[in-house]
Amino acid sequence: MMRRPLWLAAGAALGAGGTVWARRRLERLSRRVRPTALAGGLASRADRTRRGAADRVRDALDTGRSEARRRQDDLERDLAARRGAAR
Repeated sequence: MMRRPLWLAAGAALGAGGTVWARRRLERLSRRVRPTALAGGLASRADRTRRGAADRVRDALDTGRSEARRRQDDLERDLAARRGAAR
């Protein structure tokens, strides 16, 4: 006889807990979907993307310059070696 009230209480507790969980989840989701939140999220993502692209371009330019300097040094060294061998 005690089983029915026990299961009734357990079902009520699980139902109430599930309802509270679902409400909190929906509130969190609605905060993320608000127009101001979406605009802010898109702006921050665009800013990160822009900064990332600028960093990649800067790194490519730095690498290109250092490789050009290294190649120039190699060519000058080869030219100096040829001049020294021709004498």
